[in-house]
Amino acid sequence: MYTSAIPSRSRCIELMDEVDMPVHIRRHSFAVATIALYLGCSLRGNGGSTFNLQLLEAAALLHDIAKPRSIVTGERHDELGAQMLDERGYFLIAPIVKEHVSMDWLRLNGPMTESLLVNYSDKRVKHDQIVSLEERFRDLLVRYGKTKEQRLWIEEKVELYRVLEERIFEALPIGPVDEELMSLRVNTAWEGEANGDKW
Repeated sequence: MYTSAIPSRSRCIELMDEVDMPVHIRRHSFAVATIALYLGCSLRGNGGSTFNLQLLEAAALLHDIAKPRSIVTGERHDELGAQMLDERGYFLIAPIVKEHVSMDWLRLNGPMTESLLVNYSDKRVKHDQIVSLEERFRDLLVRYGKTKEQRLWIEEKVELYRVLEERIFEALPIGPVDEELMSLRVNTAWEGEANGDKW
């Protein structure tokens, strides 16, 4: 894997600055990165898939890089974010950002990847708080379920994420809402300096 195509943590923070990412989206992104890294390290430690942790962290930090612009323009932030990262030469991260909103049975039944972990981790963070999958989807229903069709779409998706959650946690000694995960301390080093590239 070409790690030169993966931005360091300090570069991720610079990219957040470049797009004028609001504080609440930064906090959300750091919470998603915290969960993704925790799961990636835990799965590696339990003999599961081998993840590129630098790729996992950078993709989690930048998954909402296009949110500031998309809120104004109405563009899809997943597709726009992938385009923005492609343009900057971050070709390994762009597909993960593009896939962080969607889920289907084909991806779900494939290998466990950084993309799936970032996608799942995003569904475990409500604003900047780590919550259960059920609580997150209740929030999505309230915020985005404006029509019957939208509500049905969200309800169908939660079933996919329940299966993904089972896949992730079957290899771990903890459950998805155990205290160890729910009480993770979210790193907020971005409020000051980037703290080097050490998480």
